Amino acid sequence: MSDSTSKSVAIATVPELLAHALAMETEAAERYGELAVQMEIHRKTAVAAIFRRLESAEKKHLAEITEMCRNVELPHYAPWDFKWTGAESPEAIDTGRVHYQLSVREAILLAYEHERKAAEFYAGVAESAQAADVKEMARQFAAEEQEHIGWLEAWLAKCGPADAIATEDPDPPMSQE
Repeated sequence: MSDSTSKSVAIATVPELLAHALAMETEAAERYGELAVQMEIHRKTAVAAIFRRLESAEKKHLAEITEMCRNVELPHYAPWDFKWTGAESPEAIDTGRVHYQLSVREAILLAYEHERKAAEFYAGVAESAQAADVKEMARQFAAEEQEHIGWLEAWLAKCGPADAIATEDPDPPMSQE
């Protein structure tokens, strides 16, 4: 199992899985939206469009999961108690890896990496869960993440040589030292 799934053994109930899914989809939707805004500010419309499409998909998942949570008492987790490694969910792109000169190809690869981590997280839950309903739901969530991976693979296949080139900045930021 990968790092993002190594602690998944502890997810034993549907409410626990829903709490994790709710947090993951919320974080992913917010992060893709933040990244889209950053890219729009820097007039990186092609990169922003990728992040906007993923933000929209995550918001759709979030709405579905929110509906699934109706009438379910979810456990409360402090941010450090979620069953993934790291401070953020597997699906949230590390903002430290994003820069204003990001190429289309780099953006797709970053999103691909995190969508894959999310799919692996859910697959790990399905693999290790004892309860049939947890296994089934985790497999469903993993399949939804696989859809995003499919989009990203298709976008990557369409990338031309120009999509791999970071934007030139004739006036880069100066050091304040």
